[in-house]
Amino acid sequence: MVRSVAPAVRLRRLPVAWYRTLVDQLGLAVFVFRERRLEYHNEAAMRLVARLRHQYRVELVVLLSDHLMGLGVPSARDREPVVSLLTAHGGEPFHLHAIPVARGVLAVTVREIGADMESFRLRYQLSGREAEVAELVLHGYRNREIAARLEISTETAKKHLTRVFDKVGVSSRVQLANRLA
Repeated sequence: MVRSVAPAVRLRRLPVAWYRTLVDQLGLAVFVFRERRLEYHNEAAMRLVARLRHQYRVELVVLLSDHLMGLGVPSARDREPVVSLLTAHGGEPFHLHAIPVARGVLAVTVREIGADMESFRLRYQLSGREAEVAELVLHGYRNREIAARLEISTETAKKHLTRVFDKVGVSSRVQLANRLA
């Protein structure tokens, strides 16, 4: 019997500045709230705040604070993280992941769904038009709305969507959205 033994990894306590540097380099928007007040955000978070303010006239920090309060998000260490799906005015979806860090302190990540459509397009070898259709489906558009938005016929929109389903290996809009997430 061959037994594999993983080497023991000794984690040492690193300075807070090291963690901050790591989080600042992430492409994922990270916010830290203490008692509903924003204490920290990384650069990706500020880019997202600026984009949503410009595109939708939405104050993301206020929205997050209110949303977390409404959920009764856990504030003690012994509670589980909370995951939510928010939708912007234009139908753009966002995943929120609230993680209790300490009493009254929550780390919140906000992931833009569809933000990485180019990688998705390349992975599944979608044409530019098929990727557009997939993204509109993700935003909740129906075939008729996709056709109007892209200035194509409803039948053409259906054909594009069928090809997307075939290439991605799904059979429904829900499965497609889950694959994109």
